[in-house]
Amino acid sequence: MSLVFKKIESGDIFTRDFSPLVRNNEITFPTSEEIAVVYGPNGTGKTSLIKVLGDAKGTKVEFSLDGTEYQAGSDVFHIINDQNNRNIISGETRDFFLGDNIRHEFELQDQVAEDRSAVISAILSLIKNTFGISAGNSPLIELLPKAELAAFIKDCANSKSKGNRYTTDALVALLTSLERHTVPEYDSDKLAFIQSDWSNKQSIIRQLESLVGAEITPNAHVHEIEENTEAIGILSRFHKDKCIVCDNEDIDWEALLEAKTAHRQATLDALEGKIREAIEKTIPLVPASDPFGIKACLLDAIASGDAEAITALSRELTAYKDLYGKLVENGIVDIVNGSELVAHHAEYQRIIAERPDIADEDYLYIQEIISNSMSKPLTIERDENRRLRIYLSNQEFLGKTRDELPLSTGEQNFLSLTFEFLKAKNSECPIVVIDDPVSSFDSIYKNKVVYAIVKMLHHKKRIVLTHNTDLIRLLDGQYKRCFKLYLLNNTDGELNGFIPLKNNEQEMLISLEKLLTAFRESVPCHVISPELFLISMIPFMRGYANIICNRTLFESLTQVMHGYKTEKVDIARAYSELFGAHPEHLPISYEVSVEDILSKTVDGVHLLDTGKFPLLDRTLRHSFVYLFLRLMVEKNLVEKFGIDTTRYEQLGQIISAAYPDENDVEQIRNRIRLTSKKTLINEFNHFEGNLSIFQPAIDITDQALGKERTDLITFISTL
Repeated sequence: MSLVFKKIESGDIFTRDFSPLVRNNEITFPTSEEIAVVYGPNGTGKTSLIKVLGDAKGTKVEFSLDGTEYQAGSDVFHIINDQNNRNIISGETRDFFLGDNIRHEFELQDQVAEDRSAVISAILSLIKNTFGISAGNSPLIELLPKAELAAFIKDCANSKSKGNRYTTDALVALLTSLERHTVPEYDSDKLAFIQSDWSNKQSIIRQLESLVGAEITPNAHVHEIEENTEAIGILSRFHKDKCIVCDNEDIDWEALLEAKTAHRQATLDALEGKIREAIEKTIPLVPASDPFGIKACLLDAIASGDAEAITALSRELTAYKDLYGKLVENGIVDIVNGSELVAHHAEYQRIIAERPDIADEDYLYIQEIISNSMSKPLTIERDENRRLRIYLSNQEFLGKTRDELPLSTGEQNFLSLTFEFLKAKNSECPIVVIDDPVSSFDSIYKNKVVYAIVKMLHHKKRIVLTHNTDLIRLLDGQYKRCFKLYLLNNTDGELNGFIPLKNNEQEMLISLEKLLTAFRESVPCHVISPELFLISMIPFMRGYANIICNRTLFESLTQVMHGYKTEKVDIARAYSELFGAHPEHLPISYEVSVEDILSKTVDGVHLLDTGKFPLLDRTLRHSFVYLFLRLMVEKNLVEKFGIDTTRYEQLGQIISAAYPDENDVEQIRNRIRLTSKKTLINEFNHFEGNLSIFQPAIDITDQALGKERTDLITFISTL
């Protein structure tokens, strides 16, 4: 689905680039979860965009959705406002629960459960009593034709599970995928042999299968093994010098036993290893009935050297193994056809589709996510008119004001947001727009909200507006690559609209691992200005060195992070030590001092190939400016006021030392002015607490940063 904006107007909130909007005007939804995240810092117009999409008074919007043109948003966008523009729960019960087949639904629910139990019981009886599968580890399960069916039978035969690991939906899906096979006439004795033998640890069939394809040297004496075995048995049993068959006298039975034993062993020794093993292990196990004629086939094949005879026998055995699997499947199909499980389940699914709120997923969501999260019972009941009512702690809350409910502010916000999700799920609008959903919540609630966005609304297209990078990472944690990320820009003279992040930069923003890997591998290959690139990386490299406990490198880079320092530092070697050397793209050595940095500028310069790393290029240019301003302020204040940097090392301390008089209005004004810039020129140069290098760049526009730079340079020039 492609959403293309043509016009976005709301008074003078949006720049002229939005009317008409011809660049960066398309939002697409990835096929995985169909979520688009629009990141915009405070002041970019996120809330105003929400009003435009909701057709608020004084706004205009034009767009196309999959080629269909619209001049209003209310038929396409279901809006979920931020906490400041959202009542506790607006709407009535019917907004959350659709249809009036609840009784029939629960009747069907019970009937489906009963049908399921009957089907499972019948299947258990079938596989145990007819097909000999009595445990989950039965070798006979290997003979089933489909892996899905085998897994199910294994679970059914498990004495603890008995099929309960399968949801009813999954069970019905599996059972309806089975087919009834046409089977030829067969010998029931042969089938019984297959079933009995394959379940035996000493399987004759497995022994024979090991002989398929083996070379057999003819041995005309192989039948004598069986003859000698019988003779040895008789001689060992009766111990007579008179033959019990022909009555010949004076037989030396002991010598004869010894001769027969020796002859048998000699005949065995003359056979190849596999053949000898098969004779010794298989022949004694063959039952007297031997419906496949296994003994005769094996002995005749060895006597004549005819390996094909064993192959032909193996084919017949395989055919009966296949037959066994088909008969099991046919038996289960007959059970399903004799049950109403499939029909009742289909009817149940139809009804819950008409009223999506109490469907399994939603009901569990209400009970487990909402009720349990707030440790308050949430129930769904019918009033005297059989209309559904929702109660929290036995108190109806729909349409109530916030002060009427015994809830904390956080609970109120969470409850209202989650029920807005229910309403959005039932909406006919194809796209749900969610404004800043996690900003007011702690980490536990944030995870639950993000889960709801991904799972509760997975049938909808979603546009999530935010200025919170935690939300971006939490979304990725719920479902990898479930969203496409856009940066909303709305500043005169800049690139405006919904600016899509390249996939590689999106991954770098989300994952520190991906970011570090990029610095190690791909980024150096796209460096345009190596020296400026390395300078712009100083704050990040210093923070990273600190994180990985490389104190030597941390202390070295600190020398070019304070404006009063004079040492030269080899920042190329620092980069190589942290991320590997790239001599074909970056210098092997590049020493700089504070003076060197202050002599540089990134105005009109790109540090990286913007075709590959547009956001990172902007980020590093911003990082250079932050570093430049910090060094400039520190250097000038220390020199102007002769500040002892052994006592006052940090920027805040230096500012206070420069303007210490609490009674001098001008000093107070200057101190406040510089302190208000402290986040910009100090904290944005520190990455120890947060290695998200992109944050400073995406939270301030080029224009805003330019104004801050001008203000600071102007101020310093007046010292």
